[in-house]
Amino acid sequence: MPENGNQRPDHVRFMFIGLGLLLAAVTAPARAVENSDGLAVPDTGEAAESDGFYKRYIKDRLYLKPGASYLDFGRLESTDLKLSGVKFPATLAIGNGGVDGAKASISNQTIGTIALGYNIPGTGRHLSFETIIGKPIDISFVAQEGALRDESLAPTARLGNVVPEGIIGGEALQDLLNGLGGAVNDTTGLLDTGIPPLGRELGSVKSLPIMMTLLYHPFPDSYFRPYIGGGAVYLYNFDSEITNDVLTQVNDPGFDVSSTPGYVLQAGIDIGNPEHGFFGFADVRYIGEATVKGELSDVNVRVRNQALGATLDALGYGEDIAVGDADIELDINPIIYTVGVGYRF
Repeated sequence: MPENGNQRPDHVRFMFIGLGLLLAAVTAPARAVENSDGLAVPDTGEAAESDGFYKRYIKDRLYLKPGASYLDFGRLESTDLKLSGVKFPATLAIGNGGVDGAKASISNQTIGTIALGYNIPGTGRHLSFETIIGKPIDISFVAQEGALRDESLAPTARLGNVVPEGIIGGEALQDLLNGLGGAVNDTTGLLDTGIPPLGRELGSVKSLPIMMTLLYHPFPDSYFRPYIGGGAVYLYNFDSEITNDVLTQVNDPGFDVSSTPGYVLQAGIDIGNPEHGFFGFADVRYIGEATVKGELSDVNVRVRNQALGATLDALGYGEDIAVGDADIELDINPIIYTVGVGYRF
């Protein structure tokens, strides 16, 4: 996980180094120009009049690859939701620590993407840098099947401890408990809270992937041109919000999703006449070591059992219960499949 402060993680420094190399490749004066036979001749320091900026820095180097990308989060791994800062009267129903089986996930989706690439001068189009440009991705957090989606996080309250010692006791306490009626289990002392399961939808966040890969093209002049490579990515996450109706019924809890570095492995193939500008392509990217942490703060829920709510209200707590904070970690490990039509300038 990235640390707070000005110190950048190693993945981020690597990414900026790659961006610097790309910038140098684009802007640095060429030390040699190619003659019509493809042979390098010494640079005399005087640019040939026929060699404009386009021919020297863009032609056969810059390429764009717009396409449709499918983001597959099927390999995502989630920790259990962990509660902290739980205080009375929420402790009647829940406690600090992990909630067994309360896991989250991210929805798969299809988005439009544009890859921008640049063939490194002097490599005969065997090596290129590539990055992704486009608008941020809208990521939806959803609850996996199990405790978080299908079960109440606080289904019952232990009413034998409903009043802290010294506040009220004896007959007064018994009168309050009697007011709850026969719903209290005489053996366990538990009462249904009425707090429902959260359901599938949890929250959302916008994510901007800042990505740079170095690709190797073994057959740059063939009709079928496979490539393979790798690099670094930084997922910048922002505008996170809770969209769950149960969690937002009382107030809007804080929700923060951390940004994170990671690595990228990429492979694909370009298809088409290497002398033409347009070509088809298909590729796949795997993002690894990208772990995001979702943190919820100031979580409140409403007790929907009227008898329990009235009892808590009589004790001065009201029917809206402050739960505390919660956090969850996701190793997202997405695979991005892309197909489209590219253009080489």
